[in-house]
Amino acid sequence: MKGSGAGIGAAALLAGLLLVFGVTLLAGAVLKETPIFWRNAGGYPEALRALVLNGFYPGLIFYFICLLTASFFGWCWLRAGSLGGGLLLLGCAANWLILAVISTIVVWNNVENLLQGRPLHFHGP
Repeated sequence: MKGSGAGIGAAALLAGLLLVFGVTLLAGAVLKETPIFWRNAGGYPEALRALVLNGFYPGLIFYFICLLTASFFGWCWLRAGSLGGGLLLLGCAANWLILAVISTIVVWNNVENLLQGRPLHFHGP
């Protein structure tokens, strides 16, 4: 196995950036599925509500595509014998776990609404 400092640094940087973006989306998913977030009672700024409303799903799609691409390149890099590929795949594994948690939060709220006879994206009291 060969590993250059620049390759390992690039892998760590990419995995770290994906991790920060994933945690930000996770916070957005929690806010998105919290009923008080959508009312004025919580003290949340309207700009934050607009960002979550208009940016959550496009951000989630972008995150998924970036994660898929990073996983592919990490695998290719590892097959080429670079230690950076292993580091990138380790970071991608953590990001796939975060994506699974985000998906569970979003889907669970909608399933719960349907089971209780409410509309699909209901966020009322």
